[in-house]
Amino acid sequence: MSSTSESGGGSAGPSAYHVMERDLKPWDLYSLDGAENPDRLDITKEYFTRYRQLRGKKTNNAYTHDALQRTWCAFIRRWNAAGREGLSFTSWLEDREATRSARSIGDPRTRVCEMLQREWRLCYVHLVEGCTRRASLARALRPGSKGS
Repeated sequence: MSSTSESGGGSAGPSAYHVMERDLKPWDLYSLDGAENPDRLDITKEYFTRYRQLRGKKTNNAYTHDALQRTWCAFIRRWNAAGREGLSFTSWLEDREATRSARSIGDPRTRVCEMLQREWRLCYVHLVEGCTRRASLARALRPGSKGS
């Protein structure tokens, strides 16, 4: 009978937690060590901010260093994957931003108001609540109509 338990309690290997942490965070926060063909760090940080914004997140101090580091590593993996697929990361990012903007209901009031302005109609929200976006703009008159 061996002196070590079969559960591995006496083993000298790393714990499963440390192995998982090493897989999730192989690089330090804002390190370009793992990036393939990276831009300058300041430019890459701007891309990282936009990458986070796609997911509705910020890069401020409200998040722990640990969470930001995991996201940075995911960002570097996405950067590398885009390069391996023959794509530019910036093109991928701009495409994702455009798709998100087109599909989001972000500010329905503004979108409805803009659509109605194009159709020469009054925005209901503008009438009831006062549309803050259009409040400072004079309503254009339909061509051929008389102003009051």
